[in-house]
Amino acid sequence: MWGCLVPVSETCQISREEMRKYAGHYVAVMDGKVVASGKNLYKRIRELEKKHSDKKIVVTYIPKEDLLILFSG
Repeated sequence: MWGCLVPVSETCQISREEMRKYAGHYVAVMDGKVVASGKNLYKRIRELEKKHSDKKIVVTYIPKEDLLILFSG
């Protein structure tokens, strides 16, 4: 599993332009920049961890614009 992921409480900022560009994909963000994207990032994350072991990598899913999430309480 990924050893360098940050806790869920930490957030990353992704611009609206990037959200449109990466809609429907997972993105890996390091130092505030998208460094990888795709449907499956396992191999790329491992490469990034080896190359940048001192950096935090945030992985998140960018939903498609037509995604609607409803909560009931």
